[in-house]
Formats: sequence, structure tokens, C-alpha cells
Amino acid sequence: MTSRPFTPETLADTWGCSAETVRNLCRSGTLKHFRLGRLYRIPANAVEEYECQTSASDGSGVASVSTGPSRTENVPGISLRHAPERQQSQKQ
Repeated sequence: MTSRPFTPETLADTWGCSAETVRNLCRSGTLKHFRLGRLYRIPANAVEEYECQTSASDGSGVASVSTGPSRTENVPGISLRHAPERQQSQKQ
């Protein structure tokens, strides 16, 4: 009996990443998958294959999943900073 394929959400819960990260791995061709209309489905053997490839490459025995761009990349974004505190005006 074959096991049911993973959804990006269930696989993301297992791997501790976002479902969008799993979809990005599928889109890039890194993670084998199939589509049912607009839905992504990832076979269990593809998950096992991916985990074996990633754990063999880093030697840690734990699958690592990219969670987005690293801080060293030049990615435009929003820079948050605190505004200076306002001083209340003196009433006369």
C-alpha cells in the first residue's frame, strides 16, 4: 500500500518551514511533485529522496530547508526604525 502524498502545508509542519517554502522547492524543480489542478502534492518517496540528498550534502543527518533569502543578499525591503520621541509643549 502506498502512502498518501503530502500537501505543502503538512510537509511544512513536518519540516518546520512555511508552505510557501515547500511550493518554491516544487517550482524550482528541487522537490519532485505533481499537480491536481492548482494544488501541489508531494509523494512520500520524493520527500524521502529530498531529505536524503540534503542530509547527505551537509553531513548533519537533518534535512535543511531554505527559509528565504539570506541577510547577505541585497534584497529590497522595509527598514523599520523608531521615531524620536516627541516632547510635549509647555502650556502658558
